[in-house]
Amino acid sequence: MFDLPDQFTAHFLARLEELRIRTRRQYAGMGKGAHLSPKRGSSLEFNDYRHYAPGDDFRHIDWGLYGRTDKYYIKLFKEEEDLLTYIFLDASASMTYPAGDRKFEYAVATALALAYVALGSGDRVMIRVLGGSGGLAPAFVHGRHRIVELARKLREVSPGGQYDFAQVLAREMLSIRRAGKVFVISDFLMMLNTVTKGLGLFLAASMDLTAVQILGGRELKGHGLEGDVEVIDSESGERVRVAIGVREREQYQETMLRLTREIRSFCLKRGLHYALYVTDREFQSFFLRAVAELGLAH
Repeated sequence: MFDLPDQFTAHFLARLEELRIRTRRQYAGMGKGAHLSPKRGSSLEFNDYRHYAPGDDFRHIDWGLYGRTDKYYIKLFKEEEDLLTYIFLDASASMTYPAGDRKFEYAVATALALAYVALGSGDRVMIRVLGGSGGLAPAFVHGRHRIVELARKLREVSPGGQYDFAQVLAREMLSIRRAGKVFVISDFLMMLNTVTKGLGLFLAASMDLTAVQILGGRELKGHGLEGDVEVIDSESGERVRVAIGVREREQYQETMLRLTREIRSFCLKRGLHYALYVTDREFQSFFLRAVAELGLAH
């Protein structure tokens, strides 16, 4: 598939096809799929019995049970439906810094890999771009072949600017009519209470959430932060000159690590999934080894 990122080799796509979205609860979808629905259905997987009532399909009467109890019981089966999968992709300016770390490029690759897994399971996928310019219409796509369309649309996105993470997600929540699986892909380089407030919206709405944090390798280590440097806020453009020595660089590194630990702790304590990808690691290996952390399963 020539329109997909370079990471999507034939071997990687084959491995993705072995995966499926994992949820901790059952959700009602929009059509037939591979996930159990909370509704009673007509699949071949037996679920339970109930007493026969006038108007029930007599073909579902368990005659063996009738012979033992002299009472009529109807077999109930599990309904399998598709899962609604929402992928929120951070396209703020901070996702472009540092340029050599290619954070937004890998965030897009993560979104497409997750979408490919969901589409391969017969699920419906909506990708919403937060910030930046360009993007996708707020509509679900269905069928694995739609991954190429998603990739083309995401290539048109230009990350930039800043936005209030919690406020934007609150606005997005207004358009969500049915609960399902949510992936939020971001560097989460903002105040911790803003991150937790935004992610908490999905928790309050009974959504099954995975937070995927994308950080640059040089960014995490503070590469280039030494001496008299000009620090630029990648989203607001504010510039400040500071003197950075060994102590300041160590403080920076500890602050970055503390942020990742706190976000991870917030997620895990609430039964949410959390995965961290640092861009100096090989992407395919990360994705396939972090199956459980991403909220996926074989």
